Amino acid sequence: TMSQRASLQVLASTSKRVSIVRHGQAMHNPRAEVAKANGCSMEEFIAIMREDDCLDAPLTDLGKEQAKTVKLPTTKSTFDLVVSSPLSRALQTADAICPPPSAAVSSCKRVCCEHFREVNGDLLNAKRRSRSELEKLFSSWDFSDLSTEEDSLWTPDEMEEFPAVAERGYLGLDWLMKRPEESILLVAHGGILRYLMTIHPHISLQDERKSADKKPVEARFDNCEVRHYRLSWSGSDNEEEEEQRRKIVMAEVDP
Repeated sequence: TMSQRASLQVLASTSKRVSIVRHGQAMHNPRAEVAKANGCSMEEFIAIMREDDCLDAPLTDLGKEQAKTVKLPTTKSTFDLVVSSPLSRALQTADAICPPPSAAVSSCKRVCCEHFREVNGDLLNAKRRSRSELEKLFSSWDFSDLSTEEDSLWTPDEMEEFPAVAERGYLGLDWLMKRPEESILLVAHGGILRYLMTIHPHISLQDERKSADKKPVEARFDNCEVRHYRLSWSGSDNEEEEEQRRKIVMAEVDP
């Protein structure tokens, strides 16, 4: 309809400033990250994580320190929205970067989004806590996006396929793009960020950084690494399928 087209045209002109951070080092990370840096296979990487596995793996002491020292280009009060995965290591990292305010101080919204959780299934570190437990542990957050009390998405015997992980990430960005906030902090995970950025057909990575010393835009995130993006829609408004599945441009920018 004409109104739907007009609405999509408004969306198409929208851009968001999003700072994306991978969580700090968590209990399942130390040995696996060293092996990854030394060029181990994916099978070896997962096997080491399995040996160090624990439910909803929290930050290590080093991970907590990493999160406290994350450098952002603007004051923390300029974010309109803070978004996190429902896994504790991401929530802990977000709270360290942007500490929850006291009851007397107003703050930006803090919303937990299931789309941005890590590669799901098989490993216990990918299983979230119950919604009521998360609400007690992280009382400043909105957990209304969690549709079930217990983690109904986690499967004990099967790891999520990587294209499905990338699709979740796309749905998360689509959700962000349709929200009213314009300046957003997102805390997520290495796996989902990697597959979202490298294999999803409706994600276009671009490099708008001017600095000479820079990692490739598709490089894997380190623990507590922060990157800055301008998110925008791309594509034609003339075809129904394009209106339903718009390409999202992730342009990495300088701080």
